Amino acid sequence: MVMKASDAFPSRYLQTSVVKGKPIVATISHVEMETVGQGADQKRKPVLYLDGQKPMVLNRTNFETLADAFGDSDEWAGNKVKVFTARTQYQGKSIDGLRVEPIVPKPAPKNELNDEITF
Repeated sequence: MVMKASDAFPSRYLQTSVVKGKPIVATISHVEMETVGQGADQKRKPVLYLDGQKPMVLNRTNFETLADAFGDSDEWAGNKVKVFTARTQYQGKSIDGLRVEPIVPKPAPKNELNDEITF
């Protein structure tokens, strides 16, 4: 029987293996600061909670991407994001990393025609 490491040791956080080749679109529920990692590697990091998905630990790149699109983190709830993988450098190695793409509603098109008739 073939067993993936992700099956043998499930993570409570969203992993690249879940979205590799099949990005997900989800609505942001909220963001919390949490202690992640184990032992000496424990750090406080922002964690993005998505409706219907495992939470995602945010790195600086993803946090700043969301902040640029949606403002302060307390304003993120209800906004949609696409989560996908992208090659990135980590500790000198090229790996798949999680990335977020804010889905910002397009402004309503301005009506170029002026139907107003003045007499």
